[in-house]
Amino acid sequence: MKLNCKKIAVTALALIGLALSLQAADLSDQDKQFLAAYGKAHNALVADDLAGAKKAGPDLGPDGADLSKSKSLDEARAAFGKLSDKAVKLASGQSGYYVAHCPMKNKDWVQTSTTIANPYGGKEMVSCGEIKK
Repeated sequence: MKLNCKKIAVTALALIGLALSLQAADLSDQDKQFLAAYGKAHNALVADDLAGAKKAGPDLGPDGADLSKSKSLDEARAAFGKLSDKAVKLASGQSGYYVAHCPMKNKDWVQTSTTIANPYGGKEMVSCGEIKK
């Protein structure tokens, strides 16, 4: 079978272009700031630290208002759940971010480690969940 080198090269270049177009877009500085503040809120909720979670709220911009006003860990976790929707979209396909899922609460979140740290159950459920593929 005779191979057409020119056709193979064109096909290879087309596939490379497709792969590059499918890569996640670079995060803006504002997106990086959001994810950093989100990470602080995540860590605080894992530790059942309401004050720490509320402190991260202002750094999340207008999206963090409900977190800042939370009067209980349950309220803070509900607000964090809304923030997680945005965080999952931003972090999707980005290197160094992992989307995790808690099957008991049916909630997703973003973290920077592959070791599960569940913000929805706090200290009692810290290891409940799995990294989504």
